[in-house]
Amino acid sequence: SRLERKSRDGFPSFLAASALMADGDPRRGSPSGGLRVRSDFGDVPDPGNFELPAGDATQGQKHFKKHCAQCHSIYSDNRIVRTGAAPLGPSLFDVYGRTSGVAEIQQKTMMGGRATGLVWTAGPLMNYMKNPRQTVDGNIQMSFRGIDDFQTRVDIIHYLKTLNADNEELAHKPERPASEGQR
Repeated sequence: SRLERKSRDGFPSFLAASALMADGDPRRGSPSGGLRVRSDFGDVPDPGNFELPAGDATQGQKHFKKHCAQCHSIYSDNRIVRTGAAPLGPSLFDVYGRTSGVAEIQQKTMMGGRATGLVWTAGPLMNYMKNPRQTVDGNIQMSFRGIDDFQTRVDIIHYLKTLNADNEELAHKPERPASEGQR
């Protein structure tokens, strides 16, 4: 049985027990040690009716830089201005209320699919940031294990809601500099 699974050193594997879901199916969620670990979406059980609590967009910006900015741009043209980062994911400019899977991405042929069939409002974003693979029930083109902390996710969403044409800093961004070959 799954609970009798042994680790390499012969001791029972705690992963086997922790991977069991309420319905006994260990195949969903994020991979861990060859098994799937299911997130508890109890903090947002009904994403369609979830009301975003108070949050701090300034804190959200800090969390965004830590968790998201490595691969996602905040600009409409998907430019990345952070050193060492690459625009692998879609731009998160004007993401709030957008349908998933429609924004252009750089790496179309990497392993996994894209999140489709969601509308990026508070509930789906909360669950997606907690466990992307479980939210879409499959593989995605994103190496991101998720954010467990409820308030961190709330703050990031408050920040994402500022990434639109009403944001003067983003709406009137400087022109992209010409590349070496275009000068």
